[in-house]
Amino acid sequence: MSAIAFDTEPLGGIPEIRAGARALLAWDDGTRTAIYARTVFGRDPLRVSGVDAVVLRDETLTLSRTHFELVPLETGGLMIIDRASTNGVVLTRGIDAVPAEPGVATVLRSGDRIELGDRWLVVEVAR
Repeated sequence: MSAIAFDTEPLGGIPEIRAGARALLAWDDGTRTAIYARTVFGRDPLRVSGVDAVVLRDETLTLSRTHFELVPLETGGLMIIDRASTNGVVLTRGIDAVPAEPGVATVLRSGDRIELGDRWLVVEVAR
């Protein structure tokens, strides 16, 4: 198995990304999600052929039906798109927290924290 290069130092406590995975998401509840392809997330995300869908636990109803999308880049890496969610997506990189503009793609880096409604996750990007 070949080593995977990261765009920053890997985060401590997050398992190695499996071969073929584009990113690993570490969720606020301790679960982990590997990203292999274009993927939509939400309470009940719209299912489209060729796109993975991940249903998110949301007891407080702060997430939209389809809240955001992750799209792998051909050159490696990953971008996030807010799918016009009601409560938005906030990207925190270092000390800077910036709301995502709905419909506009933003390239993610390892260690980025994504906040959506009452949920959050940390991204580990393979390239």
